[in-house]
Amino acid sequence: MSKDNQEHKSKPKQFFKNLLRISISIIAFICLIKFGKIDLHTAFKYLLKVNPVYFILAYLSYLITVMVAGLRFYFSSHAVGFQRSYFQLLQLNFVGAFFNNFLPTTFGGDALRGYYLKKGSSVSLSRAAACIVYERYTGMIVLFWLLSLAFILQYLGFIGKSSWSLPNQIIIFCHIGSFITIFLVPFLPQVNKLIFGKSNWLYQRVLEPVLVYWNDMKLTFKIIALSFVLQFFVILSHYFIALSLNIEIPLSYYLVFYPLTTLAGFMIPSLNGLGIREGAYIYFLKIVSVSNEQGLAFSIGWLIVLLITSFIGGVIYMIGDFHNYKPLQEVQES
Repeated sequence: MSKDNQEHKSKPKQFFKNLLRISISIIAFICLIKFGKIDLHTAFKYLLKVNPVYFILAYLSYLITVMVAGLRFYFSSHAVGFQRSYFQLLQLNFVGAFFNNFLPTTFGGDALRGYYLKKGSSVSLSRAAACIVYERYTGMIVLFWLLSLAFILQYLGFIGKSSWSLPNQIIIFCHIGSFITIFLVPFLPQVNKLIFGKSNWLYQRVLEPVLVYWNDMKLTFKIIALSFVLQFFVILSHYFIALSLNIEIPLSYYLVFYPLTTLAGFMIPSLNGLGIREGAYIYFLKIVSVSNEQGLAFSIGWLIVLLITSFIGGVIYMIGDFHNYKPLQEVQES
C-alpha cells in the first residue's frame, strides 16, 4: 500500500478519534455542571479573589518543571543518537504543550515533538517514538510510586487516616501499577525472548528501539530522578494554587490527588484531559472537605497555568524556524 493511500485512510480514522475526544470532554463538562451541583457564580467568585503573588509563584514553579522536562528530553534523546541542543528541545516541549492544549490535531503534542526530533536526522523514526514513549513512561511510574508511597506511609501510621481516606479499589489499583513498573516492565526483554524468541514483532517494533534505556541503568536512574524533581515542582505549583485561592489541603494529600487526576486524564480519552481533569479535581478535593465550587476554581487555576505555557509554545511555534529545524550534528546509528 502506498504512503498516499495510507494517509488517505488514516485521515477519517484520526478525525473520528478527535471527534470522540472532543465529545467526551463536552459531555464531561455538561455532566459536571448538571449533576455536580456546582454554583458557577460562586466558583468564579473564588477565582476573582485569587492572590496574585501566590499564583505567580505557582506558575514559576510550573515553569521550572518545563525546564527540567527539557533536561530530561535532552538526556533521553541523546541516548538514542539525536544531537539537538537543550534549547531546541526546550522549544519543542513548549510547542508540544501548545498542540496538546489548543488543537485536536492529527499530530498531538507528543507526536509533533517526535516529528521535529526526527526531522533532518539520520536516526530512525522508531527511536524518536521510543524516546517520547520512554519520557511518558518514566513520568507515569513516578506518579504510581508517589501514590504507593503515600498509601504505605498512611498504612504505617505516618499519615493519619483522619487527614484523608480513599476507597480500597483506588489504593489496590495504584499498588498494582507500582508493582508492574518495578517487577514486570524491567524484565520485558527477557520475558519476551524466553516466550517468543528474539525475532518477533514485539521485540523488533517495541522493545529493540528502547533497549538502550534498559541497558544503561545509570541513564535510567538519571531520567527517573529528573522525573521526581519535575513532579515535585508540579506538586509545589499545586500547593501555591491552593494558597492563592485560600484553600486548605493536608500536605500529605498533595502526593495523592495530583497524581490521580493526572492518571485519570491520561487513561480516559478526551481533549487533553479537559472535562475529565476538572471532574477528577472536584471529586478528589471533596474528600478533604473542599467544596465543589472551590474544586472547580482550583482546576481552572491549574488550567490557566497550562494555557499560559501553551500560549508561550504557540508564540515560539509562530516565530521559530521549524521548517529548517536542523540538529547540531548527528550520531550515526550503530
